[in-house]
Amino acid sequence: MSNPRGFLDADIRRVIRHYWRIAGAHPVHVAIPLALTFLTAALEGASYSLLIPLSEALSENSFDFLRESKLFGWVPTLLPAGALSSPRRDAYLALLILGLVVLARTGKVLGQFGKALYVHWRDETYYARVQERTFARVLGFGRQYFDGQSLGRLDVELGWSRAAVDLLASVEDFLKNVLSMVAKAVVMVALSVPLSLTVVVVFPAIVLVMGRISREIERLARVGAAVEVRTKSQVLDLLATVPLVKAFSQERQATASYADILGEARGVTMRRRNMTALRWPVEEILVLATVVAMQAVLILTAESFVPGDLARLAVFLLLVQQILPNLKCFGDFGMAVAEQRPKLRALATLFSDDEKYVVSSGDRDFHGLREGIRVRDLSFAYADGTPVLRGVSAEIPAHALTAVVGESGAGKSTFADLIARFYDCPAGSILLDDVDIRAFSLPSLYRRMAMVSQDVWLLNRTLRDNLVFGLQEPPEDRTLLDLLADVQLDTLLRDHQRPLDLVLGDRGVQLSGGQRQRIALARALLRDPDILILDEATSALDSIVERKVAEAIDRRFRGRTLLVIAHRLSTLRGADHILVFKEGRLVEEGSWDALLSLRGEFARLYEAQFEEERV
Repeated sequence: MSNPRGFLDADIRRVIRHYWRIAGAHPVHVAIPLALTFLTAALEGASYSLLIPLSEALSENSFDFLRESKLFGWVPTLLPAGALSSPRRDAYLALLILGLVVLARTGKVLGQFGKALYVHWRDETYYARVQERTFARVLGFGRQYFDGQSLGRLDVELGWSRAAVDLLASVEDFLKNVLSMVAKAVVMVALSVPLSLTVVVVFPAIVLVMGRISREIERLARVGAAVEVRTKSQVLDLLATVPLVKAFSQERQATASYADILGEARGVTMRRRNMTALRWPVEEILVLATVVAMQAVLILTAESFVPGDLARLAVFLLLVQQILPNLKCFGDFGMAVAEQRPKLRALATLFSDDEKYVVSSGDRDFHGLREGIRVRDLSFAYADGTPVLRGVSAEIPAHALTAVVGESGAGKSTFADLIARFYDCPAGSILLDDVDIRAFSLPSLYRRMAMVSQDVWLLNRTLRDNLVFGLQEPPEDRTLLDLLADVQLDTLLRDHQRPLDLVLGDRGVQLSGGQRQRIALARALLRDPDILILDEATSALDSIVERKVAEAIDRRFRGRTLLVIAHRLSTLRGADHILVFKEGRLVEEGSWDALLSLRGEFARLYEAQFEEERV
C-alpha cells in the first residue's frame, strides 16, 4: 500500500487542518459516528458468535453441549422451563438462537442507518462550508493571478475542495471495517485456530500484492487528475469562443480535438478501473485457496474424521467470505488516499500565498477625492517579468477630465488598472489626496470609484441584475429605464415589453458589442461614483451614438473626476488634461493645444490618425 508518510506531508497536513477549521469540525461530530460504529461492530460480533453453537449442534446433532458451555450456557435460560424439558427442546433452542441472530443483525442495521443519517448531515454541512470558503479564497486572489489561469483548471480545483471531507469519510469507513473484521476474526478463532492462523499468514502476501496495485492506481489517479483539468479547460475554452470557431469553420476540428482528449481520459479511466477490479479477485482467490488447502491438510492428517466437522468448515468459509470485504478496507483506504492526494496537493497550492498577487485592503475609509491623484515613479511588471510601466509620475486633478493616450501596448490600460486597484502597486506610488492608495479599504474605495473596461463584464442574468450588481439598495425600475435611455438603449427598450427582465446570456451574447458597452456604462453611472475610469468604453459605438453617450456622461458626471482612455483622439478634445504614454513611459502631458504646439508624440498621433480619416 501507499506510504502514509507521503500522504501526510507538511502542505497536505496544513490544508487538512485548515479545512477542519473552516468546516466547523467538532470532536462530537466524529465521536457520535464512532460510538455507533463500535455499537454496530459489537452487534455484528454477537450475531456471528451465535453461529458457533449452531455449528456445534450440527456437528454433534444436539444442543446438550450448552449445559457445560462457558460462553453460551446462558442461552437455555432464556427458554421457559417447560420448553427445556420438552422433546422439542432442540427445535426451540435453534429457533431462539436464530431469533437472537436476527435481533442482533436488526440492531446492527438500525445502528448503521442512524450513523448514515448523521454522517450525511455532517458531511454535506462540511461540504457547503469548505466549498464556500474555498470559493471566497479564490475570489480574493489578485487579477494578475486570474490573467495566467485557465478557468477550467480553477473550476475543477474548486470541486476538489471536497477532498478533505471525503478523506474523513474514508477514515471512518476504514475504522468501521477494521472493527467488523475484528468481530468476525474472534469468531473464526473460536471455530478453528489453525484455519485462522492460515488467514493471518496469507494476509501479508495479500497486502504486498495489493500494494503494488495501489501504487499503479495512484499513478493513474495523478494522470487522470491532469487529464480532467485539461478536458474541462478545453471545453470552457471552446464554448467561450463559439463565434470564433464558427467564423473559421472549425467545428469539426474542435470536435476532433475534444474527442482526442476524451479518448485519453477514457483510456486512463479504463486502466484505473481495471486495476481496481483486479484487486478483489486476486485477494479472494488467495485467501479461499489457502484456507481450503489448509483444511484438506487437517482432514488428511487427522486421526479420525467426522463429516459433521464440515459444518465448522462451512461456517468458517462463510465468515471468510464475510471478512474479505473488510480486508479490502486496507486496499480501499490506500486507494482513497492515492486518489485524494493529487487533489489535496492542488488545494495546497490554492492555500499558498505564492503567486496569488493579492491586493491588500487598508483600514482607512475613502470618502471621496478632493484634490487629485498623484502618481510618483510608478513602475510595474507582470508575472513573467515583462516591464509595462517605467517610472511614471503624473498628476490627475480632481473634478476634471483627464485623458490618457498612446499607441497600443504603451501601458495605458495597466496604468488605469493600477489606479482602480485591480493590481497592487508599490507603496507610495499612487496617492489619493496625498494618502497612499494602499491605506484605503477596498470596499470603501470601490463605493466611490467605478470603471468601464474595454473588456465588458456581464453576467448570465437579467438586465436588471447586471445593472444593480454590487448595489446595496437597488433603485426603482423607473430610474433604471431612464438611465438606459440616457445611454441610447432606446431600441432595446422598444423591442422588449419587459427589457429589465431580459436574460443577457453568457458574457451578454444576446446583445451587440455596442449594447454591451452601454450597459456597462449605465451600471457604472448608476453607482454615482466620485471617480470614473473609462478604458475604451465607447470603442464599439458609432460616432453619433458615442457623442450622445458622451453628453449623457458629461451631464450626469459634471464636477467629478473622470479618467478616459481612448484611441479616437477626436473624443478627447474637451479634456482638461492629457497624459501621453509611449513604451510604458509618460512622455508628455498638458492641454490639447499645448501638446499640439509641442510637435511631439501627441502631435504625431494626431496627425497619423487624422491622415487615416482623410484617406
